[in-house]
Amino acid sequence: MSHPEYRPPGENDVRSPCPALNCLANHGFLPRSGKDFSMSELIEALNKGFNTSRAFASVQTLGAFTMYGKLFQKMSLSDLQRHGILEHDASLSRQDAAIGDHVNVDKTLVDLLLTYKVGEKINIESLAKLHHVRYTDSKERNKDFYYGWRQQSLSFGESSLLLCVIGGATNKEVDAKVAEIFFKEERLADEWKSSETPIGLFEILNYQKEIEKKAEEVRPK
Repeated sequence: MSHPEYRPPGENDVRSPCPALNCLANHGFLPRSGKDFSMSELIEALNKGFNTSRAFASVQTLGAFTMYGKLFQKMSLSDLQRHGILEHDASLSRQDAAIGDHVNVDKTLVDLLLTYKVGEKINIESLAKLHHVRYTDSKERNKDFYYGWRQQSLSFGESSLLLCVIGGATNKEVDAKVAEIFFKEERLADEWKSSETPIGLFEILNYQKEIEKKAEEVRPK
């Protein structure tokens, strides 16, 4: 499938700890610089790039602009680098802020994710199991580790977004190669396509509950 041209960030461009938003900038749905975009531009980018519903995109955008104190201003991806707001410990693809680079992808963590593939797919079981691995690793290595109910909700919410949005056209599973390209290059794979129907808030929230339930089922004894 043909997507808008992909260009990795240049020397003066900024990016965030969020691979999805970085991907939108790399493909030109957001300003390629990663700087100075409005609420309406982010809503449009989420809708056009990932086929999230406008209602869901609006809720997410309003929440982000409010949390970062940018409600009546423009935002840059670099704003999301602040630790402890949306960025959190035990990320799927970034190191904790206290012990490493929490902004740029750690490709070894992506490789770890890929070891949990099931039949060449990343699915609910993959992410449920990896949740415990990342939690345990961060707790052991990071003396400043913090992971309360809010961080846990963000973490499971991000997993739901990955499966519902990137896996929206493939039964909430993501081809391992598509996932590798998405995380490592922050690029939409040529073969990836968005869901035929817009992804809404309740779909994301309901599947988040399913991932949380699965994580309880596979919790190490």
